[in-house]
Amino acid sequence: MQWIIFAIIAPALYAVSTYFDKFLISKRVKDPMLLTIITGITVFLGAFLIFLFNGFGTIPYWQILMLIGAGIMSEIALIPYYKAMSLDDASRIIPLFQMVPVLVLIFSYLFLGEMLSLGQFGGFVLILTGGFMLSLRELNLKIFKFRPAIGYVALTALFYAIPAIVFKYVVITQNFWETMAYTFAGTFVGSVLLFWVYIKRFLVQFKEISAGTWLVVGSNELIYFFGNVSRFYAVSLGPIALVSVIGGTTPFFVLLFGLVLSLWFPYIVKEDISKSTIGLKILATIFIFLGAWLIGFGG
Repeated sequence: MQWIIFAIIAPALYAVSTYFDKFLISKRVKDPMLLTIITGITVFLGAFLIFLFNGFGTIPYWQILMLIGAGIMSEIALIPYYKAMSLDDASRIIPLFQMVPVLVLIFSYLFLGEMLSLGQFGGFVLILTGGFMLSLRELNLKIFKFRPAIGYVALTALFYAIPAIVFKYVVITQNFWETMAYTFAGTFVGSVLLFWVYIKRFLVQFKEISAGTWLVVGSNELIYFFGNVSRFYAVSLGPIALVSVIGGTTPFFVLLFGLVLSLWFPYIVKEDISKSTIGLKILATIFIFLGAWLIGFGG
């Protein structure tokens, strides 16, 4: 069950990165697409270091192409994501991304032959439900109404789910570090494509970034990079459907860190800590912990 530890570390690091992103976008960087492109550059450096110390192995060319394609897809997924965000409120969009672990569960069964025990499936459902509730601002059935952005959300979810399956398919028989490096290389290629699409916006804002901002950006990218490494390592060790649904607990860590910051450092972050909101989040957290217990001991 070592994979559970890394599966939990990943969303915790992503949550920390979320607050870095929030600070940067609200105070230092106008366009989130700029941060996305910088992320691609960061993972390229990570891939370069892995190849430098690990060397090139014997992964077949067709699997290398699959990994690079998966990396490109995960980066290009941001285009329909931002389109969805432009069509509807974030509070109505974010909960819908819980369809990612559902797609991963279906694909892992169809293409990898992974099957969950009854206890693990119960844990999957509980964590999925908890993650969905944590993404909500309030319980409201309107979230289930059809909205124009749903197609873009579904496309984004698909673009996130497929790369996870591809990575798992390859890493089963290949070296973990090399498999991850080729995936990172694909992410870099995807960021280059985004750069050419948004080149004018990128160059204008790139010149406006101060040295202090670059320090914050660098720290953020380092945290996000290790989050990715932890997630990929968890995928290499455990059932990908369970790793994916545990990744959906990022809102829990965002809530936890947000509460700490709101109570002791309100000048940095001020989150909604009203009784109704906290009550919903506590219920969701109970679901998540019950689900984690079922996955750990009910399998």
